[in-house]
Amino acid sequence: MRTIWRLWVSGVERINRIGAVVSQGCLVLLLVLVFHEVVARYIFDKPSLYSVELSEYLLIFLAFIAAGWVLQEDKHVRMPSLVNLLPMRLQHLLTCLTSFIVLLFCSVLIWQGTKASWIAWHGGYHSSSLLNTPMFLPYLIIPLGSLLLALQLVVHIQQHFVRFLADKSKSS
Repeated sequence: MRTIWRLWVSGVERINRIGAVVSQGCLVLLLVLVFHEVVARYIFDKPSLYSVELSEYLLIFLAFIAAGWVLQEDKHVRMPSLVNLLPMRLQHLLTCLTSFIVLLFCSVLIWQGTKASWIAWHGGYHSSSLLNTPMFLPYLIIPLGSLLLALQLVVHIQQHFVRFLADKSKSS
């Protein structure tokens, strides 16, 4: 059972690292796109028709796809000042509880985001811009990123629950 769990954790971490690399690529692409737009607009007075829409999609993509990796690296924004005053065992329990609440929220995002993507795909929704982007693609970013975060949350909850139980055995 431990071998299966280690494979699960390894797989989730590998997927999230790939998500982080893809997200970094999107960030570089976003940088190049915005730089190109600034030069095209203000130096050549020829703004592009696609840069704003692509920038929005890239920004959403890089934020959602990297969310699991950010949790994996324990870099999410938080306010630990009050929590740090609590005993370590209670800190692990609170981390499990808050992570479970976030997991429920991710489940809603996965469910509703997938539903929105499905409706957009079947309805043939496209953006109103000249790019005419099929809207199911940008809509799909949200459930995909939420799924990556949810997978990492399962690992996160298990790790903190094991620490919670280990602290219990130390105090006994």
